[in-house]
Amino acid sequence: MIAVLFGVFAALCWSIHDVIARSIAGSVGGFRTAAWVMVSGFVLLTAYVLWDGSVWHASWPAIFSGLVLGFAYGFGVGGLFKAFSLGPVSLVGPITAGYPVLAVLWGVFNGLEPTLVQWGCVAATLVGAIIVARSGEADGGINAVAPGKMPLLLLFATMAALGYSSSIVLGQRAALTVGEVDATWLSRPVALLVLLPFVYFDGKHGVLSRNQWIGIFVMGALDVLGVIAVNTSGHYPGKEFAGIGISAYAAISVILAMIFLKEKVSRGQWAGLAMIVLGVATLSLAQN
Repeated sequence: MIAVLFGVFAALCWSIHDVIARSIAGSVGGFRTAAWVMVSGFVLLTAYVLWDGSVWHASWPAIFSGLVLGFAYGFGVGGLFKAFSLGPVSLVGPITAGYPVLAVLWGVFNGLEPTLVQWGCVAATLVGAIIVARSGEADGGINAVAPGKMPLLLLFATMAALGYSSSIVLGQRAALTVGEVDATWLSRPVALLVLLPFVYFDGKHGVLSRNQWIGIFVMGALDVLGVIAVNTSGHYPGKEFAGIGISAYAAISVILAMIFLKEKVSRGQWAGLAMIVLGVATLSLAQN
């Protein structure tokens, strides 16, 4: 249960983070925004790591685990931000929210044996995300994407899903060797290196405004909090299900987008949101 709750906390952080991303990624550039978020997160964590970080006494394999986390996370965050520059939160959020299921399947491959109730929760969460993505209003959801851009959006959403699902597994492992905060700190520079080639081709080079800088540093803080929460879940039983808790962000992000970005939510999307919430809540109660 605790592992799932860490996932839900991460979902809340990333939902707020995604609403801000959607509001500035189009003008700043998806990959460029992601790169600056990695820089801001590194800066915000540096003071703590210099003061009390375990990384200075860690072995090379432990440090390497944090660096590998950054490689996967760079692809995840880059794909997500680029997708947000092409489509609304009410579409991109639910499409990418299914990625934690991949982390559960990885756990099954390594000996995890979910109960029927747990499998049902996983299925309900995934189906709910699909319903939300496919049930937008006439001028929202999939219909809000510019003509011809949907294949590109799906490509970057897939890139985000694969990167994020890998980062869940890698981050939980790194937390056991170098610590959750230090692993997050180590991952930022590597993620930035992954993003830089994409930034070059992003086509956005203007000077950022004060509000955009504020948004980037707020996103940086929310992002590292979310990553630290997921990494911390690696210390608890049922860590594979922390990812399903993260899937709650599909529901939270759509609701926040409705409130702050005025994106429309259809009846079908509300039904999908209810399935996601029910799946995550039941899974939390089903954990021992």
